[in-house]
Amino acid sequence: MTTKPGRRWWPRRRSSRPDGPARPLDPDRSAAGPLESRLQAVEYLQTVVNQRTELLSARVRDVGLLVETVGPLTVLEDEQAAAGDRVERLESRLAEIERGLAAAAARQAALEDAQARTWGQLEGVHGSLVRHATLLEVSTVMQWIRHTTLSSQPLVSVVLPTHDRAHLINRAVSSVLGQSYPNWELLIVDDGSVDTTRAVLAGIGDPRVRVTHTANGGVCAARNVGLELARGDIITYLDDDNLMHPEWLRSVVWRFDSEPGADVLWGAIVVDDMARVNQRGRGDLPRLSFLPYDRQQITTANIADIGAIAHRSDLAEARFDESLREMGDWDLFLRLTRESDPVPLPAIACLYTTDGPDRLSHGPTYEADLARVRAKNRR
Repeated sequence: MTTKPGRRWWPRRRSSRPDGPARPLDPDRSAAGPLESRLQAVEYLQTVVNQRTELLSARVRDVGLLVETVGPLTVLEDEQAAAGDRVERLESRLAEIERGLAAAAARQAALEDAQARTWGQLEGVHGSLVRHATLLEVSTVMQWIRHTTLSSQPLVSVVLPTHDRAHLINRAVSSVLGQSYPNWELLIVDDGSVDTTRAVLAGIGDPRVRVTHTANGGVCAARNVGLELARGDIITYLDDDNLMHPEWLRSVVWRFDSEPGADVLWGAIVVDDMARVNQRGRGDLPRLSFLPYDRQQITTANIADIGAIAHRSDLAEARFDESLREMGDWDLFLRLTRESDPVPLPAIACLYTTDGPDRLSHGPTYEADLARVRAKNRR
C-alpha cells in the first residue's frame, strides 16, 4: 500500500459490529510500525471473522429450530388432514343414520296408522258385541218377566203431557191401554193445545184415563201437574210422540218388587232412526239403546229418555224444573240419582220416534238448557 506525499497512512479500525462504520486505530498502538499495524489489522479481521462466524452459527441454529418447528407443523397438518377424513366419514355415517331414522319414522307412522285402523275396527267389533250382549240380556229378562208371577200389583201412574198433537195422541194412549199389567192410571195433561186435541181426548172412554187441560206452560210444567194429580205408588212417563212397550209397566213392578230398597230405575228404548237423533241425516235402522249408568258421565250427557225412567212416588226431588224447555228428563234423572244409583232394568220401555213435527230436541233453547242442567248438577 502507498501513501500520498505529505500524508501519513493511518489504519482504521472497523466497528465491532460487522456492518458498522470503521473507527481509527489507536494512534499510540499504531506507532509501532507498519508490521505491527498489519498484525493488528489481521487480529481485527480475525475478530470480525469470529463475530460473523458466531452470527452465522446463530442463524444456522435459528434455521435448525425453524426446521424442527416445521417438522411438527407438518405432523399437525397430517393429523388435521386425517381428522378431516374422519369427520367426512362421520358426517357420511351421520347422514346414513339420519336416512335410517327417517325411514324408521316413516315405518313407525305407518304402523301407528295401521294400529289406529285396527283399534277402530276392534272398537267397532267391541261395540257390536256389547250391543248384541245387551240385546240378548234384554230379550232374556223380558221373556222371564212375561211369564213370571208378580208378588204385588201396586197402582202405577203414567204421566203424559201433550200439546197440539191431535194426530199422535191416540197412538200414545193406545200403547198404554194395551199394557199387560192392568193396575195403572193415565194422567194426560193437555198443555194449552189449540188444535183438535181436546176433542180427541174427549173420545177416550177408559175410566183409568184422566184428562186435565191447562194453559200452555211448557212440558215440564205439564208434567208437574200430572205429578200433583198422581195417586200411584210408582210413577212412569210417556211423551205423546212415543209408544210404551206392552210389557213396560209389568217390568217396572217386577223390578221394584225384586229391589225393595230401590227408588229409581231406568230401562231400554228402541230408537227408530239414530241418524236423526245424532243429526246425521236419516236412514238408520231401529236400534236398541240401553246405556250403562255412570254418575260422572251422565253429568255431561243424558243416558235415559223420560219414557225409560220410573221412580217411587214419595221422592222429594220428583219435580221438574219449569225453567227448562227441554232436558227436563235429564235434570230430573240427575237429581233423583244424586244420593244413590238407580237400578237397571234390561227391558224395553218405549219405542222412541224421531219423525214427529215440532219436536223439543235441539230447539232454540238447547244450549242455554244444556248449560243450566250441567251447572245445577256439577259436583
